[in-house]
Amino acid sequence: MSLPAADLGSLTIIVPTRNESDNVAPLLARLSSSLPSPATVLFVDDSDDETPLVVEQAGRRGYPGLDVQLLHRQGEQRRGGLGGAVLAGLARTDTTWVCVMDGDLQHPPECVASLLTAAVDGSADLVVGSRYVRGGRNEGLGVLRTAVSWGSTVLAKAVFPHRLRDIRDPMSGFFLFRREALTEPMTPRGFKILLEIAVRHPDLVRCEVPFVFVERSAGTSKGTLKEGFRYLRLLVDMRLSLRARPAPSQVTSAVELGWGVPVPERQSAAGPSAEG
Repeated sequence: MSLPAADLGSLTIIVPTRNESDNVAPLLARLSSSLPSPATVLFVDDSDDETPLVVEQAGRRGYPGLDVQLLHRQGEQRRGGLGGAVLAGLARTDTTWVCVMDGDLQHPPECVASLLTAAVDGSADLVVGSRYVRGGRNEGLGVLRTAVSWGSTVLAKAVFPHRLRDIRDPMSGFFLFRREALTEPMTPRGFKILLEIAVRHPDLVRCEVPFVFVERSAGTSKGTLKEGFRYLRLLVDMRLSLRARPAPSQVTSAVELGWGVPVPERQSAAGPSAEG
């Protein structure tokens, strides 16, 4: 069901980037033409190329309905990989909804509106863009990476059968959530931030929306053997940490937690403010 823009609430789209300069303009153009209401697009950038400059230029150029923001991290600020980038971005948001998507166009920008509508229509706290429900497909991975993805999914669901019971694609990097629903501190490590959100928040109202994971149009994949080891360590650490969960009275909100990620102040992609 399509909802009026006024019913959708405020939205920030967090886009972690690392050397994705060729994809910035197409991503913003497609978001601008497909979103039903204004949104903030926050690029959390760990690049060593001209990507931050391209984002700043895009902010000055302007895209209808989009407030383009940049958080460029350097040195030790880049700890935690993509998960750390997402949490760093989250610490700079105050919107009702937050969407996380890759900057390489393998997550179709046009599907963000579908995730948001599904969340509002279904009163959901977490909406997963899924390759493994009816209507979804996985076209952007080769045979080997597809096998690794399936194996990682099976392993995660074996380790957390109850907490992942209603998510077919816990390895997805494309998802949307209600910001206030996240109350548990998380470890910024590696690519699989959705997996950690789902495991640490088993009582969220959750649903999945199909999408087609497409071929990368530019740049190179960030998946490495190192990320595989990070993933295995994350599974072990989460399993162990759940045995020492705090009492309900000790759980604080995401705002109170601050996520424990030191990051610089967010700046507009159009450049510094008049205040300097």
